[in-house]
This record gives sequence, structure tokens and C-alpha cells, in this order.
Amino acid sequence: MNKKIWALIIIFLVAATAYGTYNYIVTSQKTIVVGYLQSDHDSALFVANAKNMFEKEGLVVSLVPFRSGPDLINAANLGKIDIGYCGIAPVTLAINNGTPIKIVASVNQEGSGIVVGNNTNITNISDLKGKSIAIPKVNSVQDVLLTYWLSQYNISRNEVNITESEVPFMPRSLLFKKFDGYVAWEPYVSVASVEGDGEILTYSKKDNWKNFPCCVVIATDSFITDQPGALRKFLKVHVEATNYVNSHNDETALIVSQKLGTSVQIEKQSLKNVAFNTPSSNEFKKSVFKFIDIQKQLGYIKNNVSNVSYFNFNFWPTKSSGF
Repeated sequence: MNKKIWALIIIFLVAATAYGTYNYIVTSQKTIVVGYLQSDHDSALFVANAKNMFEKEGLVVSLVPFRSGPDLINAANLGKIDIGYCGIAPVTLAINNGTPIKIVASVNQEGSGIVVGNNTNITNISDLKGKSIAIPKVNSVQDVLLTYWLSQYNISRNEVNITESEVPFMPRSLLFKKFDGYVAWEPYVSVASVEGDGEILTYSKKDNWKNFPCCVVIATDSFITDQPGALRKFLKVHVEATNYVNSHNDETALIVSQKLGTSVQIEKQSLKNVAFNTPSSNEFKKSVFKFIDIQKQLGYIKNNVSNVSYFNFNFWPTKSSGF
């Protein structure tokens, strides 16, 4: 055979092999894009990333911060992220409105609180009547929680001046008297207390709704369908990281402080107020549906969708996989 023909054949085979190898690497190393908020509630995600837990499972993960839950959900709807750590409120609303996502795990319970300004003479939730209180956003976990708290004292939302504010700015805004108090997630409850900008009126763990649902892991329907193996590995890491958070408090405080730019002292204080767990039980679902009922009462959720539309726990780690 002509040497030129042989040379062309060899070049073709080398190119084909290289192209195939490149495709294999790209496919097998698909990056999982994970959205999160600047919150202690996402400590398990921060620990997993810092301790290289995802890499040990052969996963390539990229973390993307968002300013609010609705922004994160919108990114999921547009296919910009695959997985998200997000408050339950915008998640249930989005699913109710047809956004193609599912709750695949719990992240934490509790972890929020009410902070009031110094010298406001607010000593009880009943004193909030007529006051201005900031929340992250309408239909945030903290908004629904505030409504629940007020209802326990027969106070309607109309009797409180509710305003929105970005959570990281709340402590300073309180110091400059832009509002009388705020409802936030940790560490921004403890920040005000430790730095002296305000006083903690109550923690969510102290109210009458024990273990209310807070943040969850969501996955897009397309990621669930296209990457079931990756999702299973991701959730395995999520459980491992959650267990690590619960057994290594000081190291977790250091990792989270470096991630959020807060002091270790603040993190040690604030992490005490967050219940990190990963239940996929019926009790967890019942608590979520109780939350949804309040959203319906507020008019945030208006459609009636099947309860199974909210969850997909089919990829949850089992005892056979080491749990």
C-alpha cells in the first residue's frame, strides 16, 4: 500500500483515539454546579468542599454563591446549576409553580432567630406590634417563621411593619436604626449579639414548632434523570459531611468562618443554634407540609399539586452503601 495512504490511516487512527479519549474525560469528569447561600446552614457543603470529600468520590464540584433563595431557584430553572442548598420556602413555591426541581435531602432544622435593636424596649414577641421588622424576602423561611411566631401571640402581619433587607447587612442596618429588629439565619443572629449591635429576642428552636424544616438540598429534574449515579454519590458525601459537622465543632467553625468571612468566635456561638441532620422520613415530610399550609394561608402557594411532586428520595444512601 502507498506510504502516503498508510500515513493518512495512522493519522486518522491517532486523531480518532485522541478524540475518543477527550470525550471520555469530559463526560466522566462532568462538573456538578452547586448553588448555595452565605449561611451557616450550608456548613456541611463547606466542610465537604474543604475536606475534599467530593473528590474522594470521583466528583468534580463547583460552588456558586447566591444572594437569595429565589435567585438560586431561578438559576436552577434556567439550567445554570444542577444542585442547590436552599431554604424550604422558595423551593416549595417553585415546585408548586412547576419549576422542574425536587427536594432530595434535608440540610438542617432550626437555625434562625429574631434580633432587636438595643434600647428598643422589645422584650417579648408581643412587643413587636407596631414595630418595623426586616426579613430576607417575602416567602423566605424567616418570613413564614415570623408569621408563625406572631400568630402565637394573636398578632397579624398587618400590625407589624415588615420590610426586606439582605441578611449580611442586617446587623449594621440595625445599629443605624433602619428598623427595630430583624429575622435572619445564622450566623447573622449571633453576629449582632457577639458584636453588640443588638439583642437576641428568641431563637427558632425555642418556639412551639419543634424541628421546623429549614434548608434542603434540591436537584433539577434533568440532573436526576441524566446523572443518577453522581446524585447518589453527592448525597453520600452530604451525609458524611453532616456527620462530620456534628462531631467536629471547632474545625467546622474554622472552615465556615473562612468561607463566610466571620470570626471563629461568632461561628462557635452560631453553630450551636443549628440542628444539622439529613432526615428523609415521613416526619420530615409532615413538617414540610405544615410549612406549606402556612404558605397557603399567606397566599404564597395557590395551586394544589400532588405531595409526591415535592420529593425524590430514591437516591438516598442506604445501609448497603455504607449507611
